[in-house]
Order: sequence, then C-alpha cells, then structure tokens
Amino acid sequence: EVEDWERLADAINGALGARGLQSTDELRRAIESLENYLDLSYYERWVAATEKLLVEKGVLTSDDIDERAALIQRRWNGS
Repeated sequence: EVEDWERLADAINGALGARGLQSTDELRRAIESLENYLDLSYYERWVAATEKLLVEKGVLTSDDIDERAALIQRRWNGS
C-alpha cells in the first residue's frame, strides 16, 4: 500500500518534470549522490533528491523547504 506522502512525492516529481524543472537523469544523479542512499526507502530517496535538485537550481532554499514542510505537518496534525 502506497502512503499519501508517497503519492504526493510522485505527483511533485511529475509536475517538476512537466515544467522542465527536473529530468529523469537529473533525479537519478541526485539520488545516486545521496550520502545516506542505502538508509532511505524508495520514495524517501525521491524526496531527498528532489530537494537537493531544487536547492542546486536555486528554485528554493533549504529553509523554504523546511518551513513549508513544517506548515504541512501542522496542517496534517490538525494544529
């Protein structure tokens, strides 16, 4: 069973690809360069690599991503 966050990770990667912000090759390179690659699940790798690419390209900063993730977490927890 795929979890909601995994579906969201897939949708985000699809949207970024459709907008030309990331390619399959770029995502693969970013995944393979993750220091903790073996410690992550399939979709955790996608999320970490996507964050890495967006920061590398200057689309977002790590702080932007952390702030948005915290906001989403609060909403999902109902607080």
